[in-house]
This record gives sequence, C-alpha cells and structure tokens, in this order.
Amino acid sequence: MNKSPRLLQTIGSVVAILATAPNLAFAQTEGITEIIVTATKRSTTIQDVPFSINAQTQKDIERTGSTNLEDISRNVAGMTIQNLGPGQSQVALRGVSAGQIVRDQPGVKEQVGVYLDESVISLSLFTPDLDLYDLNRVETLRGPQGTLFGSGSVGGTIRYITNQPDIDETSGSLEANVNTSTDGGTGGHAKGVANIVFMPGTMALRVAGFHTEYGGFIDALREGGGDDNNVNDGHRSGVRAALSWQITPEFLVTPRVVYQKVEVDGFNRQEEFNLFANPYTTTRPAVNFREREQFLLLNEEFDDETFLADLNATYDAGMIDITSITSYTNRDILVSRDASALTGSVSVDLSFPDAGVLLPSNLRDTTELKQFTQEVRLASDTDSALQWLFGAFYSDVDRDYAQRLPTPGYDFFTDAAFGAGTSAAVDNGFGLVDNPYHADLPYDIKQWAVFGEGSYAIFERLTLTAGARYYNFDEDRAFISGGLFRMKRSSAAFRATRTRHRGTMKSG
Repeated sequence: MNKSPRLLQTIGSVVAILATAPNLAFAQTEGITEIIVTATKRSTTIQDVPFSINAQTQKDIERTGSTNLEDISRNVAGMTIQNLGPGQSQVALRGVSAGQIVRDQPGVKEQVGVYLDESVISLSLFTPDLDLYDLNRVETLRGPQGTLFGSGSVGGTIRYITNQPDIDETSGSLEANVNTSTDGGTGGHAKGVANIVFMPGTMALRVAGFHTEYGGFIDALREGGGDDNNVNDGHRSGVRAALSWQITPEFLVTPRVVYQKVEVDGFNRQEEFNLFANPYTTTRPAVNFREREQFLLLNEEFDDETFLADLNATYDAGMIDITSITSYTNRDILVSRDASALTGSVSVDLSFPDAGVLLPSNLRDTTELKQFTQEVRLASDTDSALQWLFGAFYSDVDRDYAQRLPTPGYDFFTDAAFGAGTSAAVDNGFGLVDNPYHADLPYDIKQWAVFGEGSYAIFERLTLTAGARYYNFDEDRAFISGGLFRMKRSSAAFRATRTRHRGTMKSG
C-alpha cells in the first residue's frame, strides 16, 4: 500500500540569469497562444493533431510545481502511475499497462512507450524517473500509436521534449527549493542550465545539471523495538548536455549525452502484517502497525544508473526533410529488499527449526540493459494538400536480469533437514553458498520496422489520414535457476525459448 504524506510547506526560489527557456513550445498569434507539438513527427499545432493528445508546457510544469511523471499525470485525463518510488513506476494510458508491478516478472513488455525527444527510454516496471527541469513540454499521446512509434505503444506514448541549444543567444537559469512534509523528512533540489553560443548562428552548447534530495516519510520498525524514521529517503543527480551544430543552412546535427543516478534507501511500502511483526505472534512482542510503517530485519535500497547518448541529424533537401536518430542506452538497476519474511514462510513449510526460519534474507534483483536504436525518416516539406512521411526503425536490446537470495547460514539448515550435500546438489552450477534461490534471465531482442503515413486535405476542415507499419520482432531468452526454492527441477541446465512476431499495424 502506497501512501504519500500531505505536503506542508514548500520554500522555493528561482533566479534567472539573462534569458531563460528558449525554443518555447508555443507561438503567439493575434493574442492567441498556439501550442506546437511533434506528435506526428513533424511540427504542427495541437489543434491540428488528428488524435487525443495532452501537452504540458514548461509554464504548466512550473505553475503546478511538478517534479516527476506522477505529478504530470494528475493533469492528464486517462493517465495513471503505479509508483513504488523514484525510478520504479509503471504508466497506464486509458487503462492499458503492462500489468501490476511484479519485479519477479521482467519479461513483461512495455505497453506505453516513453521517449526522451526522439530516443526510446521505456522499460517495463522501471520507467525512468527523469527530471523535468529545462523541459520544453511533455506530450501524452493517448491510445495506440503503433504506426509512427511502434513497439511498446499499445496504450499510448509519452514524450519528454527538452529545450534544444539556442545557436543565437547565450542564456541560463538557476533554481533551488526546500520542502518538508507531515511526519516526514526534509528534501529539496538545486538545478541550473547554461546555453553557451560558441559561433553565433552556427554552434551552441546547452548543459543542464540537477540534484534532488528526497525527504522520506516511511518509518521502519526494527528487531528489539528500534524505530528508524524516513527510511525511503534518497537522492537523484544528473546532467544533460547537447551540442547543436548548424553545419550548413540545410544540415543540422545535435549530439547529446544524458547521465542520471538515483539512490534510494527504502521503498514506499506500508505494511499491515509481517511474519516477524504482527498482533498474533506467540514468540515475539505483538506489533500493531501504524500509518506509514514497515518492519525490517535488513536495510533496503534501490539504485538506478542511466546513461544515454544520441545523435539527431536533419537535412533539408528542398521538398523533402531527412531525419536520422541514433541512440545508445546503458542502464544498471539494483533492487535490494528485505526478504526475511518470504524466506521464513517457505522455511516454515519445509519444517525448519525456528533458528532457520528466523534467518535474515536479502533478495537482490539486478537488471543490466544495453540498447541501440536507429531510425531514419523522409517527410514532405511542401504546402500542398498531400503530406507524407516514410521511415525505418531498428533496435537491438540486451537485457540481463538476475536474482540472488543471500541468507547466511541457510545451507546448514538445508543439509540438516534433507541430508549432507543437499545445498550443493541443488545449486545447479552457480557456485553459490547460502542462497536458497538464484536465477539468471538473459534477453536478446531485435526488431525492425518500416512505416509510413499520408494525409490529404480535402478542404480546410476535413483531412483524411492513413498509415501502416510492418514490423519484425525476434526475442531469445534463457531461464537458468538453482537453489532449494526452485519450483521445478529437471536434468537440463537451462530452459530456453524463442519467440518471433511479424505483423502489420494500420491506422486511419
């Protein structure tokens, strides 16, 4: 059960240096503000997009005090976030998501695509918790977006659109904030951006840096009656740096790097019952949990380190615009939980003595992700009634998921209960000790697609649009497990499966 505290007080200050936030996502026309979006992979007003879309501009984000995607969702109809803490969220649009947050099911596929500008960053169960500072806007495209955005966009697509380097004007800004919450800790942030012009009209660098401290609000009861306050506190730090180089009037390249590190000391979890702490125990003092409390034998943590490098190149060939987007993502995630109650409950079923049941147990889930993507598009650039766009997409994803359950002393009770050598026999070649369950799940996913969309304006208020996408999706995965808790035992060292999908998606 997640329960966030009510915000009591926010003290903030914003200092602007020179001009701030160039390239704003709106234009002023005769006193009317028009929001410009790129949901159709070309710039157009939000009124002309032929499907349901929400665009939260930088002014909207600042006015509402939004700091993450969960804050954004409060102002977007049909969008909900399941959140277990920074970097641990799952997005649902119009009720479509990848299912419940179950970290033991890493093979669940994304159902809502998440993009940082043109680069895919979505990862099922672990949607990146990107900082909203120096964003131009956040676009939410409701409903299936398979034609232009492809895999992982069944429920819709969310796009973080950043401010691009301004090659004409040097500017910058600073922002700081301090906040506190009811029965919780103190948090705050410091953020800054600098846009530096090296060659006016030709080259500029834009760098945004940020650091956020999260004030915790969950308390942990400890063995022997101790109580640790605000165990779900943590921090997030990162930097975004992009260089725009207008090589010729027609040719623009923008290389960029993004780095972010999230470290949290616990989880947004409130317990009502725990094997070691409950009102019915006969071996320990009875415990009745209050609001925002949990019981821990071991400390918990969440670490998320993300690196993204991409290159966006555009060329104006007269009547045709050519766009190329190349991106590489490297992400490492650690979810470390106190699994003593889980391991203890299994040990009870195995008839272990109390000393074996009460052993502290640490479940460590790790995800290592390496992803390469390439997209190329050709789009019409004329004022005619007929507009078209064609493109091709390729991605190669290596994702290694692993579980370990270090429980010091467990092999002794295993061998005592089932015979000497049992713990080594069920290890299945991992070479681990005191690990009643362990598993490796490597994934190799390759996909490619070709897509196209065209529209024809019959008259000013009636436009017909049609599109199609052909895709090929290959996935190789292996499941290798060992330890006493394995659900099934076989003589094979591993079980491997291979899935292939080919299909066509159409829109109209």
